[in-house]
Amino acid sequence: MQFGKLGDRRPSSVDPSGNMKSDALSTGCSMTLQVFEGSDKTKKPCDPLSRSPLMKELMRLGYVESLPDFLPKDSRRRKAMVKVCILFSQNLNTSILKQQRKIVARLGFSIASCSSDATHFVTDRFVRTRNMLEAIALGKPVVTHLWLESCDQAGYVIDEKSYILRDEKKEEIGFSMPLSLTRASRRPLLKGHRVFITPNVKPGIDVINVLVKAVHGQVLQSIKNVKTKDKVIPDDILVLSCEEDYKICLPFLQKGASIYDSELLLNGVVTQKLEYERYQLFKDFRRKQPLTSGDTAILS
Repeated sequence: MQFGKLGDRRPSSVDPSGNMKSDALSTGCSMTLQVFEGSDKTKKPCDPLSRSPLMKELMRLGYVESLPDFLPKDSRRRKAMVKVCILFSQNLNTSILKQQRKIVARLGFSIASCSSDATHFVTDRFVRTRNMLEAIALGKPVVTHLWLESCDQAGYVIDEKSYILRDEKKEEIGFSMPLSLTRASRRPLLKGHRVFITPNVKPGIDVINVLVKAVHGQVLQSIKNVKTKDKVIPDDILVLSCEEDYKICLPFLQKGASIYDSELLLNGVVTQKLEYERYQLFKDFRRKQPLTSGDTAILS
């Protein structure tokens, strides 16, 4: 998927002639990536502050790891560059990815192998991959490749807010990437929840495990040691499952627990909302027969 390049006249901004269209989302919908103009920086950064009496004095006073706010913004941004770690989407165009890697090398950034180690996730279209979901869950900026190009032309780390990935089709139904990232940073989705995951959960137990931890949920390997009151599953326990694991879910259902499809988490990460009613499984279950010894073993 191809996108417009930065304008020649404004080194740190995008040609304001219009929007850039993607080919398609994983859902088949088209998407518009809107990138707004950044600051117009035409001057090259000044000589390194480390050579100045001011920097020597600041270092003497203990300002080694971080520069104080009263220093020029460019100086603070150059200092921050060493902390930038990029995770690239596997769906990036090959030629774009090659150019992006060169920019990372020029700016002295590092490349991450997973979202948990990254400071930014670079992609040009919304695809619900593990890396994308984990980046959103962690509140990491999800930016287009134009952000790195603008950083390269400006010579320092610029604010990524104007380069956050946008999806106009999804925004029509209420989704907002900037809003989701803000919510994820302020209040992790499953903070205060314990989560039990059944074996055949989709898209895989390993992926769900990673995402639960990313949103500050506690993964339970077993329910046996969970304290219950009147043999009722505590409200803070969430069971994520699938239709195939009905028999495994029976003991929980018999005790009045609600079971949810993993989409509760997957869609919840994207929207930063948990739609319990929408993703509840086995809604028509009625407690009829007593538990067998095999069923009670799961909970006892």
